[in-house]
Amino acid sequence: MLEKYRDRLLVDMQGATEFIMALPAEDRAAWEELPPAERQRLTARADQWMDAPVPMLTASSYISFSRAGIAADYEKNRRIRREMLRDLVIGSCVVPDGRYDMKLADVVWAICEESSWVSPANNLSAQGRGDRPLPDADQPRVDRSAAETACDLALTVQMVSSRLDAVSPQLIERIVREVDRRVIRPFRTLAGTVWMCGPKGDAMRCLSGCMMAFLTFEESSQHRWACAGKAMDLFDRLLMALPADGSIPGGVDDWAQIVEPVIDIVMMALSVSRGSVDMRREKQIRLMAHYPVFCHMAQGWFLNAGAHSMRTALPAALLYRLGAYVQDEALCDLGVFLSRTQEQEARGGNLLHFSADLFNEQAMAEEAVRPPFRRQGYYALAQIMVARQEEDSERALALAVRGGANGDVSAHADAGNFILFCEGEPVLADAGFLGDTAYHNLPLIGGAGQSLGASFGAQDVSCRLEDDYAMISMNLAAAYPPQSGVYAWQRTLVYERPQNTVQLMEFFDLKDFSSVSFHFITPYEPELGDGWAQLGPVRMRWEPGLTASRQRLDVPEGWRSVWGEALYLIALDTDEPVENGRRTFAFNALRTFG
Repeated sequence: MLEKYRDRLLVDMQGATEFIMALPAEDRAAWEELPPAERQRLTARADQWMDAPVPMLTASSYISFSRAGIAADYEKNRRIRREMLRDLVIGSCVVPDGRYDMKLADVVWAICEESSWVSPANNLSAQGRGDRPLPDADQPRVDRSAAETACDLALTVQMVSSRLDAVSPQLIERIVREVDRRVIRPFRTLAGTVWMCGPKGDAMRCLSGCMMAFLTFEESSQHRWACAGKAMDLFDRLLMALPADGSIPGGVDDWAQIVEPVIDIVMMALSVSRGSVDMRREKQIRLMAHYPVFCHMAQGWFLNAGAHSMRTALPAALLYRLGAYVQDEALCDLGVFLSRTQEQEARGGNLLHFSADLFNEQAMAEEAVRPPFRRQGYYALAQIMVARQEEDSERALALAVRGGANGDVSAHADAGNFILFCEGEPVLADAGFLGDTAYHNLPLIGGAGQSLGASFGAQDVSCRLEDDYAMISMNLAAAYPPQSGVYAWQRTLVYERPQNTVQLMEFFDLKDFSSVSFHFITPYEPELGDGWAQLGPVRMRWEPGLTASRQRLDVPEGWRSVWGEALYLIALDTDEPVENGRRTFAFNALRTFG
């Protein structure tokens, strides 16, 4: 897919001295434009480390982590070292008067002196012997930890090389030597992905860190071309392993882990080619970046299937940064919106992200809040449809439906599940902490739900998105185990915009007579009537032949910030066993929204 970009990059790639991804301390105009209060806060963060010792990384803590996974001392001290590096680099950019030079030199030297930048767990796996838990200084493998360390050191040189040189030119020489030995050379010389160790999910971040390292430090044109060609080939392979429609395995919770390094790589290629290699228009990359906007159902509520929360905490600064990079205004809008409506975690990440977010904060603060909501959309491979009444509005109903398979997202038996919102509030929900089919908006057949596994899921999924309606239809027979006796189960949901109604139609054919129970999960305590239920602002109706009951579901403590004390299950049971038939359910907003 990316062959044309690879070839163009090899032609237009600039030298190491011309590659820059962060503002250096010498760019005084930019750094001095930061608000005084922000500058003071940043220098205070650097000041806290001036009298603090650089924490030790001991052999015993490394062995403990390798053998038993006891990472408290090792991981804590390792993290503190990199926090010190980040804060001292930023402090040196804010006030490049030399006050932080010696402490920065201490931290850089200590990181360069570490026997290995590879995580102990990955180091043990790479060596393949449990009786050798200590790192091998000549270990040629790279993991996410090593790549991100190399990335931070590369950004350190880009941003404060003058401050390091003020102490000793040997500091940068040592950084270059260690990054080359530990990261660049294994990446360049080892075949395929042999250079990399650790979880496959970290591959994109590992590649991103390696790319930052060789673009910053590799001066040999031959080696530079070899690294760039290999990086683009691996990037292409990693993208091809992801859904081509831009949907994210693992949902919104896993979005940042996948998409952030993807966009980092895209922007590095853009920078080192002086704008000639621009992958931002690739459909898959644009749709990947846009995914949180597609899944944004209401104010801070997301379609987030499986064991994930519908109130997931996405970093606003990350959304804004990636939106600005790929020129997706809606993603920027979502970042601005969440920055005003959700409590945000303290800024973190590597130097590249930290420094970029620093300069975006003022822009975010000055932008008007425009909460983005897509009127309708469909990710075909993920089999996800979203539809609402109007673009960028919470007015009336909003519907999201997931087909998919039961091995795709966090092992919930929920293929065909849907959620429903009315004026920004969930009416039918995906609880997140309940995995069985019975606790989703799905039917049970003979008391049994769906089975777990990638072979169990929706089939023959089709979707139509028109101006006056949106429809998705799927066969759920393959989602249920053979003993359920389901021959066919066609589930169709239609959002009829003129009527402001969602229709759920279930057409089924069973191999024998069986009881069927249609389940719905709601955060509202429902009022049940003859053929209807009131779910907050929405009236749900069904045809005769079903007996309604409700059950309170106590919410675990860790989920009460999302759902409160309880959710409610509505069960609609067939009055007698059935072999085939059709059942229709309608959802209407009773209020008029103007």
